[in-house]
Amino acid sequence: MNGTPATTSSGSCATAGAAGGGGDKCSPSSSSRNSDTGYLGCNYNQEFLAAANGGIEVRRVNDKVGQGVFATKNFKKGDQVLTDLPIVTCQFAWNHLYKYKACDYCMRALETAEENVRRLTQIPTFDLPYPDLCATKKELIVTCDECPAMYCSAQCKEKAFNEYHQILCFHAENPPENVSRLDDFWRSMHYPPETSNIMLLVRLLVKLHLDSDKSLLQRIGNFCQASANEDEELAHKVLGDEYSLQVTTLRQLVISIVNFPNIQQWLTPEGFLKLFVLIGRNSQGVGTSPFATYVENVEKQELPVDEKKAVLDTIDHIYEVMDSVIGHFMDNEGVALYPLQSWVNHSCVPNCEVKFPEKNHRVGLIALEDIAIGEEIKISYLDLADLSRSRYSRNKYLKEHYLFSCDCPKCLEQMDDEDGTTDSNEEMSDDEDEDGNEMSE
Repeated sequence: MNGTPATTSSGSCATAGAAGGGGDKCSPSSSSRNSDTGYLGCNYNQEFLAAANGGIEVRRVNDKVGQGVFATKNFKKGDQVLTDLPIVTCQFAWNHLYKYKACDYCMRALETAEENVRRLTQIPTFDLPYPDLCATKKELIVTCDECPAMYCSAQCKEKAFNEYHQILCFHAENPPENVSRLDDFWRSMHYPPETSNIMLLVRLLVKLHLDSDKSLLQRIGNFCQASANEDEELAHKVLGDEYSLQVTTLRQLVISIVNFPNIQQWLTPEGFLKLFVLIGRNSQGVGTSPFATYVENVEKQELPVDEKKAVLDTIDHIYEVMDSVIGHFMDNEGVALYPLQSWVNHSCVPNCEVKFPEKNHRVGLIALEDIAIGEEIKISYLDLADLSRSRYSRNKYLKEHYLFSCDCPKCLEQMDDEDGTTDSNEEMSDDEDEDGNEMSE
């Protein structure tokens, strides 16, 4: 995993952030990134009040961390703590190239479970038992009238058109040369496992262009509070040593697609870098899977013991074959930018996990334990495998990808534990000594 939350085979997320998911996780100096005006920089707007009335609020943690999300009521283990719809969503480039079929607007799966299994196992004659337990509604799927973009419903098609597709529709079977060049260049920089997609930024720019009442402009503008040095530092972490040349090329390619007069502030080198870093800091991975949804439905069925065992054995076999053919790339995967969920901070002992309860891009946080009034809501930016590794290993990853060190209870407890601090099987970063401590210059 390289920043974005790892989507699991159940269509949920093990982590948050593409470099994303949390309010201040990437800012070396959190107080310089976020203003104190509240929810995405807007003074107690309707969405923020709705969130507060639902049992959570966004407020300042401290000068080091910045903003966080806190409970304003008690939650029980298993409760849904929050739900959030994204500002913008986009499927990963390689995921789309390899024919993972998802709604172009909400990422809902467009294949049936059986079609999905046949494609991922490369067994074209495979028949699933109980095919009626598949949740995909093929009869509702629609296509753009002018290009191959597909949607799970007419409602998603209309929303996409109103928000970005009226500008970004190809009006042809294949994208124009400038879009293809941007997609090719991005894929040449980001091989799977993917962490983001530059088209998310393009769609955001189109939404800013179409933002007639300037509400999105105010929100994004107030949200981009990091200094130029912090922006460059994170871009360097995301793109590596060639980041300057790559950002310049990306900006030029993006300008060739969306060079509108009313968004010029975001197309300057500084403005483009701020949007790039905003998405790098705060975007959240999205995963959907028709087969995983089918499995959930099978598990809920009351079947004779022997019959259910046979079905579950078949499911286990399918997963084994999938793993041998395509590894862990089982889901439709993409990335989204959320107005509320992006403020949730990290902990190696999180009290919530990320789920997609409606099998589309609507995100939900589910309580992993009882949460009391006033307690901060936290998720893990690391996947389950990374969470089990040493404190040194966890913090090495967090510093490289999110530019902060974790001081959660687990990390503090392991601070003086040699076995929990170092990992002899891992290569240490250049600016840390053998004990995992930062070296002074």
